[in-house]
Amino acid sequence: MKSKNELKTYYPAILVLIAVLSFSLFSFYQLRKSAKARRVKLFELYTNQATERLEKRIIDYAQILRGCQSLFHSSTSITAKEWKLYTDNLKLADNYPGIQGVGFAKYISSSQKQKLEQEIRKDYPDFKIKSLSNSAYLTPIIYIEPKDQRNLRALGFDMFSESNRRQAMIRSMVTGQATITKKVILMQETNVGVQPGFLIYLPVYRNSGSLTQSHKAAEIEGFVYMPFRAYDLMNAVFKGFSNIDIKVYDQNKTDEKNILYRSSSLNKSLRDTSSYNIEFRTNKLINIAGSKWTIHFEANNQFGSQVERAQPQLVLIFGVAISILLYLLTLNYIHKRQTVLEELNLSKEIERKKDEFIGIASHELKTPLTSIKAYLQMLGRSELGEREKSFVNKANAQTNKLNSLIADLLDVSKIQAGSIKLNTAPFELKDLINESIESVLHMYQSHNIVKPSDIPDITLNGDKLRLEQALINLLVNAIKYSPGAGVVTLNLSLEEKKVILSVIDKGIGISKNHQSRVFEKFYRAEELSPVFSGLGMGLYIAYEIVRRHNGILKVESELGKGSNFSIQLPYLF
Repeated sequence: MKSKNELKTYYPAILVLIAVLSFSLFSFYQLRKSAKARRVKLFELYTNQATERLEKRIIDYAQILRGCQSLFHSSTSITAKEWKLYTDNLKLADNYPGIQGVGFAKYISSSQKQKLEQEIRKDYPDFKIKSLSNSAYLTPIIYIEPKDQRNLRALGFDMFSESNRRQAMIRSMVTGQATITKKVILMQETNVGVQPGFLIYLPVYRNSGSLTQSHKAAEIEGFVYMPFRAYDLMNAVFKGFSNIDIKVYDQNKTDEKNILYRSSSLNKSLRDTSSYNIEFRTNKLINIAGSKWTIHFEANNQFGSQVERAQPQLVLIFGVAISILLYLLTLNYIHKRQTVLEELNLSKEIERKKDEFIGIASHELKTPLTSIKAYLQMLGRSELGEREKSFVNKANAQTNKLNSLIADLLDVSKIQAGSIKLNTAPFELKDLINESIESVLHMYQSHNIVKPSDIPDITLNGDKLRLEQALINLLVNAIKYSPGAGVVTLNLSLEEKKVILSVIDKGIGISKNHQSRVFEKFYRAEELSPVFSGLGMGLYIAYEIVRRHNGILKVESELGKGSNFSIQLPYLF
C-alpha cells in the first residue's frame, strides 16, 4: 500500500523522466538509423568504385598487350631497339603507375636454346637462359622494358619452367586471350621488400589469321606479357580509399596463403584501435583475364564523418542529462511537500508499530505458556493441602489470562535447493516409457514421438516418478529446441546390465564449448537465452535424478544438426 501511495505521490516526477527520456531515446534511435543508412550507401559506393577501378585497370593492361601483340603481327621480326621504341612511346609509368614492365618471351624447343642465346648476346653479351626444369619447350624472356636493375634480373628466365606461369601461358595459348597467373614471386624481387606478384600473358602467333585450337599450339611464336608487383600496382589503383581496409586474394579462397595485397591502412587502423569494432565488411569476387580474385573490404575507424558518428550519442547524453535534471527538480518539490505530511503521520505510525510488536511478542510466547498450564493442571489434580491448592489455582488463573492473549506460531522450514528424496521400488520399464510419452503428448501436439517398437519386459529399481520427471524433461527439451522438425525419436538399447534410453532430435544442436556445461545449475547458452525461455534448471535436475539412481546422463550434439541425450540405468534380471 505504501509503495502504491509513493507511486501516486511521485507520479509527476516519474512522468517527466519517462517523457523526456523516451523522446531522447527515440531521437537517438532515428539519428543512428539514418546515419547508418547513409554510411551503408557510402560504403557500397566506395567498394563498387574500388572494384571497378581494379577491373578497368586490368582490362587496360590487356588492351596494351594487344597493341604489343599487333606489333609482332605487323612484322616478321621485332628487334630489341624496336621493342624499346614502341614501349617507350606508351609512357606506361606516367599513364599507368604501378606497372613493373612489358616484355616478350619467345616460345622455343630445347634444341633451339643455344642458337637463341647466341642471337640475343648481340644485344646483351651476358645473356643466358635460366630454367628451373628440363622441359622440351622453353619460353625465355628476351625483351623487357624498362631495363632497370629489377627487370634485368628476369632477362633470360624460362617462365615455362615454373608451374603457375606455365599454366597461365598454356591457357592463353589455347584460348588466344589475355590470362593472369596465380600468385607468384617475380624474378625481379631482391631480398629486401619482397612482394607477391602476378603476370598477364597474351600469345603471339606466327600466323595472325583465324586458327583452330590445335593450330594455335603449332603456330605459337611467344608471349607478350606484363609482370606486376602487387603492392606497387594496387597502392596506385586504390589510392584515395584510406578509409577502407582492402585485402585482395588470389582465387576465391580468403586464406592467408592466397593474399595478394593488404592495404597499408589495415595495419595502421588495427594498431591505432585494437578494440575497434568493424561496422561494415563485404567480399566481392571478380573474374578478370581468366582468373578469379576476391576483394575483401572493411570500413576502418576513418570511415564516415566523426561528427556524424558522434551525433546520436551526443543527443542521447544531452537528453538523459536533461531528463535527470528535470526529474530531480520535480522530485525535490514533491519531497518538500510530503515532508510536512509525513511528520504528521509519524506519531500515528509509531503507535501502530508498538501495537504490532506487542501482538508478535504475545504470539511467540504462546507455546511455552501452554506447556506451563498443562503442568499446573496435572499438579492441581494431585493430593495437595489447602494452601498448596490455593497457590496452584492462583497460578492457573494467571496462566489462563496470559494464554488468552498469546497465539501459537510455527516456523516453516525451507527445502534445501537441489535436495531430492527418492521413494525406491521396483517398476516396469515399459510403464516408464509409455507414461512419460503420454504426459508429454498431453502437453505438446506439435511433434510426433517415435518410441521403440518392441519394449522388453525389464524391471528397474528406483523412484519411478522421479525418473519420469527426468525423461519428460529430455522429451520436452527435444521438442522445444527442434521447432521445425516435427519428430522426436526415443530409442532403447541394452548393454551389459544397463538400459539406455536415447532422446534424439533434429533441432538446433549444441556447440562443443557448451556441451560440457549443459548439466550445471542455472547454466544456459548465451545465444539461446533471447530465443528460448527457461531458467536452466531442467537438465540439472534430470542429471541429479539419474546420478542418484547410479546412472549416467550424457549428450552428443552437433550445431545445426540436432542432439542425442542418453540415460544409462542399471536394471534387474
